[in-house]
Amino acid sequence: MKDNFTHQTSFPWSDSHPWDVDVLVIGGGPAGLSAITRLRWIKTFNPVPLSVVLVNSGPLGGLAKLGNSILTGPSMAFPAGELVTRLKKDLATYPVPIIEQKAVAITRNQDLYVTTLEDGSHITSLSVIMACGMLDLRNIHQFWQKGVIATFGNRENILTILSRELRATRKPVLLGGPHLVKLQKTIHAHNPNTILLIDNSTQFDSPNIIYGTLKHIDQKKGEMSLKIQQGAKIRIIHTDRLILEFNSLELYRTPLPDGLHKDQAGYLQQNSTPGLFVAGDCGGPPFSAVVALGEGAKAGFQAYRYGHQYKYGKQAPLFAYYGDPSVTDDTGSPEDFPLRDELIPAHLVFSPPDSIEPDLWNMIDGKTCLRDMRITGKYDDQKILFSDITDILRARAITFCPVNDYIRRNLLNRGCL
Repeated sequence: MKDNFTHQTSFPWSDSHPWDVDVLVIGGGPAGLSAITRLRWIKTFNPVPLSVVLVNSGPLGGLAKLGNSILTGPSMAFPAGELVTRLKKDLATYPVPIIEQKAVAITRNQDLYVTTLEDGSHITSLSVIMACGMLDLRNIHQFWQKGVIATFGNRENILTILSRELRATRKPVLLGGPHLVKLQKTIHAHNPNTILLIDNSTQFDSPNIIYGTLKHIDQKKGEMSLKIQQGAKIRIIHTDRLILEFNSLELYRTPLPDGLHKDQAGYLQQNSTPGLFVAGDCGGPPFSAVVALGEGAKAGFQAYRYGHQYKYGKQAPLFAYYGDPSVTDDTGSPEDFPLRDELIPAHLVFSPPDSIEPDLWNMIDGKTCLRDMRITGKYDDQKILFSDITDILRARAITFCPVNDYIRRNLLNRGCL
């Protein structure tokens, strides 16, 4: 059944910012979906939502689609796909646009990030959450246990699985990281026809070893066709069994978008650049669903604080998670977020929440500021307008962009002010 989510490359708040989206999340596994949920469901008083977009080339849920997910122990075990089902419920409640592509490069241009997608298009964002896991799954999940299996456990168990599976197939393909080459002699002793597919595009092929990135799987008459990206070239190889060798993938992470700081094992470095946040397997071990969920939530909070401070010039009111020093301040408790006339609201969802006036919803076009809404609409009383806007904020249905000089010039040039 196809997911009931919005898959698109244009956004409802287009032209309201000098950037396309406040937070770009790359990777739709447990880490990425956790980050999105916490960005959209802040669970504190009167938060101002940030706009969020997901870039994800594989299935929603990532590796959690392939097998059981055990969080802390047997009592927190989810059968294959069940954890993903729960994560997708939150995504359905707090939706974001989804771009079904792979990010191939990320560069920082002044305060903004420019992400290049595999079709050559670009997205500009205020911040980026990298949650792309350890493997670009594409459509592997469609063939799980139907021609696609994986190794697991310690060295003895891995070698036992390889011996059994390689001997039982005619022309198997073993997908792994660069360390897999060290087992080449043992692998080909079991089946000399085995092809090692190393998830890396920077090496040159050698006998029975192909370096590239799996793009897509097709199946016909019991045989799978693997589409492999090798630089600008596409190569097709045929197999009756694809084996994912996760141990070698965990030892060295490849590939990641160009332009990012990585450690010697190929993993992303935390806090390497302001506004760039890392969550889950792409940040290195330990590899675990519960770690990915926790790091995703943390990255979501961090991105929210970063974006809120950048856009509004004040600390985000996340007292439930970071504490609130103003509570002990005798000067009084300031408003969490005082609405200002010059703020420009933009939609985060496509239809108004219940009880919201359609006239007000239609005026929220990502270009009309609160001052103009009060003048051109039927809101003579500013307090009523701000009260209704606050109700929409509570429903996580809009975001705001403050009009600083840079943004004001941008909007003037577009005839929006």
